[in-house]
Amino acid sequence: MADGITLRTVELEPSEDSYALDASFDLELTPTLQDAVSHGVVLDFVLEFDLWRPRAWWFDEGLTSLREHRRLSYVPITRMYRLNIGNGYETFPDLREALRALTHVHVMPSGEHITLHKAQRYEASISLRLDTSQLPKPLQIETLSSREWQLFSPVHRFAVTPG
Repeated sequence: MADGITLRTVELEPSEDSYALDASFDLELTPTLQDAVSHGVVLDFVLEFDLWRPRAWWFDEGLTSLREHRRLSYVPITRMYRLNIGNGYETFPDLREALRALTHVHVMPSGEHITLHKAQRYEASISLRLDTSQLPKPLQIETLSSREWQLFSPVHRFAVTPG
């Protein structure tokens, strides 16, 4: 898909005590966004993940939820792209490498222990979007009238079957 975000792969993998989310997205910035980031505009992205157990006669049981902020910027003095995820950051010599790192997800959804039983059915959802509310105010106004600033993946729902 040109000029957008699409989910390529997603998997909930068992780890030592819990589960790890492993996903990757395809992301292509619009020419307007490429120009903006290369001229110093910081692009904030939000990754959202939810895992729940559906119940027929009661509300679904929420097991874990993740909302992670990813910030992409260009540092002219070093001519490097900087990607902040949580408290850490990495630098990249070109935009393509920075976008590849931004769209690769490998995180523990929660600090707590998640137990998934083999006989149970679970569901999850994941999405990635550009958070236009974090842009400078003059650009926030432009996002209301221009599709060039609208960048998001549809919410992807999938079944999780522990193996």
